[in-house]
Amino acid sequence: MSKQKMLSEIITGDIISYVMEDNNLPLIEAMRRVYASETFAKLSDAETGLYLESSPYVYDIFKAELENGKLVQLEF
Repeated sequence: MSKQKMLSEIITGDIISYVMEDNNLPLIEAMRRVYASETFAKLSDAETGLYLESSPYVYDIFKAELENGKLVQLEF
C-alpha cells in the first residue's frame, strides 16, 4: 500500500468518526456522506496533497463543503 493511500484511509476513518460523533449518525450514514463528498475525492487524489494535512484540517474542509453545498478553500 502506498503512503498516500494509507494516509488517505487514516484521515477518512477519522473524518467518519467525527461525522458520527458531531451529528449523532450511524456508521453507514456517516460513511455515505464522507464518500460522496468532493472533499473525499480530493483527499483520494494524490496530486492535491490533501492527504498530507491533518485529520482536523480536512474535517474543517468537509464541514465547509456541507455548509456551502460545494468545496471551498478555507482561509485561516
